[in-house]
Amino acid sequence: MQKMTMITIHEEVAGMNEQFMAAFNRGDAAAMASLYTEDGQILPPNSDFVTGKPAIRAFWQALMDMGIAEVELEIIEVEGCGDAAFEVSRFSLKGADGQALDQGKYIVIWKHQDGNWKLHRDIFNSSLPTS
Repeated sequence: MQKMTMITIHEEVAGMNEQFMAAFNRGDAAAMASLYTEDGQILPPNSDFVTGKPAIRAFWQALMDMGIAEVELEIIEVEGCGDAAFEVSRFSLKGADGQALDQGKYIVIWKHQDGNWKLHRDIFNSSLPTS
């Protein structure tokens, strides 16, 4: 693999986030799952690990089925080391009517595989106070 600069890694992660948002916003859970490594994991709040592409696809589909229609991601920082990178960012979720449903923060560990960055570990939680 050619040596990547932090600017290049940041740009590539930003591009992958654009693909993630586009897939979610069009309701394509299969496309979202394809952005993860084969043994990728989501570590959602109040739940156990979600491991592997079939489970990841089902997880995102379930969120869409709950009425979440749009996700927006905002990168705070990206740092890389060899074939791995980490991202610290913010998210917001909206319903079909544009109503804000949630906002929070997340960390993703990315792996560079076959010329592309793939989500490997994905953990997030809400920033809204509990009611």
